[in-house]
Amino acid sequence: MSSISIRLLSSGNGLPWDRLIDLVGADAGCLPRVALRDRIAVIRVDQLPAPAASILKQCMLAGGADALVHREVLTCRVQESRAIIYGTPATLLRGCDSLDGQPFGLGLLAGRIRNCLNEDARPVYLEVNNRKLEYSNIPLIMGILNITPDSFSDGGTFSSSEEAARRAVEMESAGAAIIDIGGESTRPGSRAVSSEEQIERVIPVIHAIRKVSQVPISVDTCLPDVAESAIEAGAGMINSIDGLETPGMADLAVSLKIPVVIMHKRGIPETMQIDPGYRDAPEEVGNYLLSRVEALVEAGLSRDLIIVDPGIGFGKRLKDNLAVIRSLERLGHLTGCRVLLGHSRKSFLGEITGIHPAGNRDAVSHAVTVLSKGADMVRVHDVEGTVATMQVADAIQTGRIL
Repeated sequence: MSSISIRLLSSGNGLPWDRLIDLVGADAGCLPRVALRDRIAVIRVDQLPAPAASILKQCMLAGGADALVHREVLTCRVQESRAIIYGTPATLLRGCDSLDGQPFGLGLLAGRIRNCLNEDARPVYLEVNNRKLEYSNIPLIMGILNITPDSFSDGGTFSSSEEAARRAVEMESAGAAIIDIGGESTRPGSRAVSSEEQIERVIPVIHAIRKVSQVPISVDTCLPDVAESAIEAGAGMINSIDGLETPGMADLAVSLKIPVVIMHKRGIPETMQIDPGYRDAPEEVGNYLLSRVEALVEAGLSRDLIIVDPGIGFGKRLKDNLAVIRSLERLGHLTGCRVLLGHSRKSFLGEITGIHPAGNRDAVSHAVTVLSKGADMVRVHDVEGTVATMQVADAIQTGRIL
């Protein structure tokens, strides 16, 4: 079931039905019928076993919706089929009710379809360190505080915990909702850092921040002992670049019941940019994150506590990064979770602009921040500039001044 993927194609806009019929392999004779149903929600489902496609169609019909499936599904001349599900949201949801309890993982598929349709079911706020952070049309800001000697743009910036704490307070004053502290560089080509060294770097900084501020803190780590030590020191959130897949991390998050960010990456930082390749980057990233969300929910972590991060620059080419950024709204629909975008100063911006000193890429980072639709939180180096850029963009779009 984990290989089955879905994609929201429309929530009521016109569609090229002739091309969709050809894509699925459905009977072209149905074009006059489906072309009349254009002001509806349309969802694409991939890699369905043929029997599951047949059941899916019958369940959708039972709810008042319908599904295009391959013409040879009933003859069993094909083993798999795509499906184009279409109908009003109400009829699709009734079809999902019929899918519940069906074999071939169709009950799980019903949950995924509901997530696509029920965007308003996502949480309206995030609570970190007892502070309630409300989601809105303007993304929350996560300020980056790297306590490492070799991060790609700000490694070795802070010579003491007190200096790092002052920087955290500056970012909070500038408008950061959360401070993300990491003791290991994950730039392309970097090597892993032991838990002992990460703890030695991170914990004194958290203690120093807590002496002067109650700003929410996230710890950027893949290691459970680092995360646990950081939470004990005063952090309230875990940011995991490996989707909480490191043994013990998921169990820790479930036991603590704290917010987590789970990110997609391909490979490890040391080698991830060596010839990465995707058939469809947004689809593959979305399917991975959805599978991790479902695994964590099944383990006992509330979906409201999970934020998904598509992992810009982590084992992705320029075209993959751009496609993923364009698909953030779809990612939120698919997973039923809020979305974090970590694009600040990344190398893909240098590929586009020719600006290669990473520290000089703040202006183009801000452009991505305001142009990206579907990001509920942005992880950035320049908090002050990000706030100013978002203020101008919002004033232009709405006519109001924040």
